[in-house]
Amino acid sequence: MDIVKILIYLYVIFFVVAGLNHFYNPTFYDSMVPAFIPYPRFVHQFTGILEIIIPLFLLTKWRKEAAIIMILFLIAIYGANLYVWVNKLPYGKTVFTNTQHLIRFFIQVGYIWFTYVIYRYDK
Repeated sequence: MDIVKILIYLYVIFFVVAGLNHFYNPTFYDSMVPAFIPYPRFVHQFTGILEIIIPLFLLTKWRKEAAIIMILFLIAIYGANLYVWVNKLPYGKTVFTNTQHLIRFFIQVGYIWFTYVIYRYDK
């Protein structure tokens, strides 16, 4: 098995676990939903469901379509991280510094880049 295939499986596992965490640790995500959006718990749990389902499609014949949807999803959910950064809100109990938020931004860019690698993967 080639390294990209292994990394795709790890990527999928990472996002499935992250999506499940929306249900195991919901209070962590409550403050990340902007105040103007009603039903914050429902919104972030719905996001968790998408975070579970979309990556699973990367393992199917619809990998390219799922990768495009995942890229759009990653861009959209970064809005929550930006909201936390601008409003100086905590991630759980930790308030990030600007440097930590910038690192978090580049990690998100890395997720998007690797999703593009998955999109381009032909095996």
